[in-house]
Amino acid sequence: MTTTSRAKKIFALSLGQGLTGVVNLVSGMVMARVLSQAELATYRQTMLAYQIAIPLLSLGLTHGIYYFLPTEKTRVRGIVMDALFMMVAMGLLYAVFIALGGNHLLAKRFSNPTIVNTLAYLVPLPLVMLPAGLLSSVLVVQDQVNKLAIYNVSTNMVLVLGVIAACLYWQTPEAMVIAKVGTGVVMGLLGIRLMLKALPKDDWRPHWRNMKKMLSYSIPLVTASVLGTISFQLDKIIVSSMCTPEEFAIYSNGAIEIPSIGILTGLIMAVILPDLRRLASVNDGRGALVLFRQFAGRSAMVMMPVMMFLLASAKPFILTLFSFKYINSVLPFQIYLLTIPMRIVTFDTFLMAFGKTRTILNRSAVGLVANAVMSILFVHSMGYLGAIIGTILSLCFVETLWNFISISRIANCSWWNVLPLKIIAQLTGLAVLACLPVGMMVASGLEMAPFTLLLINGILFVLTFISLVWIFRFEIMKHEIVWLWAKGSNWIKLILRRNLTI
Repeated sequence: MTTTSRAKKIFALSLGQGLTGVVNLVSGMVMARVLSQAELATYRQTMLAYQIAIPLLSLGLTHGIYYFLPTEKTRVRGIVMDALFMMVAMGLLYAVFIALGGNHLLAKRFSNPTIVNTLAYLVPLPLVMLPAGLLSSVLVVQDQVNKLAIYNVSTNMVLVLGVIAACLYWQTPEAMVIAKVGTGVVMGLLGIRLMLKALPKDDWRPHWRNMKKMLSYSIPLVTASVLGTISFQLDKIIVSSMCTPEEFAIYSNGAIEIPSIGILTGLIMAVILPDLRRLASVNDGRGALVLFRQFAGRSAMVMMPVMMFLLASAKPFILTLFSFKYINSVLPFQIYLLTIPMRIVTFDTFLMAFGKTRTILNRSAVGLVANAVMSILFVHSMGYLGAIIGTILSLCFVETLWNFISISRIANCSWWNVLPLKIIAQLTGLAVLACLPVGMMVASGLEMAPFTLLLINGILFVLTFISLVWIFRFEIMKHEIVWLWAKGSNWIKLILRRNLTI
């Protein structure tokens, strides 16, 4: 399989995740304007509980199926049916958990009794969406990436339109959850049908022995997946448990991830993982590090300017998204942006290529514990902002440091050579200078709509940053800008030619 083919496949997998981020921003804009802070917290806490449960309920089968399907010759449909059977069983387990009072337990843990009913409404969703979660793996293995991309886009659009419609018409979190469940069940059933049509009509009967084999492979994956999900959502879990619903609403609108970050890191992983594996197979740690540093630098060329611009324009950005009701979300958003330098590249890509899965698991476990301890202590002493501070400290001094040391041992280099720190520092310096006119605009106090101010800030920042790149002769960035300009110009010319031909 070529690198291009791999990149195309993993892009399809990351597309849904990226679109989910965009969809969440759009729906968040509507909800922030229609719902009260308490109502928004009810919806967000309900979905937070579901998002935490899904990786555990999936048993790691969505990843484990990649191991079994490519080599199976006589029982492809049967393997998928085995996984489907286990997924439905886990969906039923969630239903039993809710029936036995699990929703009351979670409501008490989240300090919000109003989510008792909304959690119960979610019962049908995992029964369908857990089996439908296998669709991505099946279509990728069956080389039907285009269908997968179309399904991902369609599903996210239907889900967000359903939730927004319920929010605008009924204006209650209960109606939004029901809309999410209804649209999710419909799209999930469509996904299951699409998945079954993609499979050969061979032996479909479930085999208990094969289920045990799949579980033995997937359980370590689900452990890492659950740790990763909890770690990613830990700050929100702690704020939800220790603060009021209104404070959680303010925090959750500030602690948001820019969708482009997930897409960019996913694409970088898609491009370099095959080559990293090839270099790892001949134990060429230094060669792998050169490639890793190259793509980390390219990622930083996007992420560092974006981070600095959003730090300077945080107020108009948040007010554009969520209105003046959530002006207190500006500071959490600015602090949350400080996690970007530690996420310019996925360190796990390098470690996975060299088979260091235990390192990933150990780091995730220790990082989770450190994050939990620090976040709880800081939230107790300084309120919800403490959750972000605890997360940043854990990322910096536990997980990132662990990654640096582990990769430096593999590549036999100093830890400060793992990333192109000089390039990152230069990019940050240029971005800081480019923020000066933006800061002047924000500080001027001119009366204008947040969106207008954000647009003007964006134009000022881009023009200033590009000018500084040429003034300081930052050749690497100049090359990327020229390349992007050429590609964009060719794309526009192609569109114009087609329109003129028509």
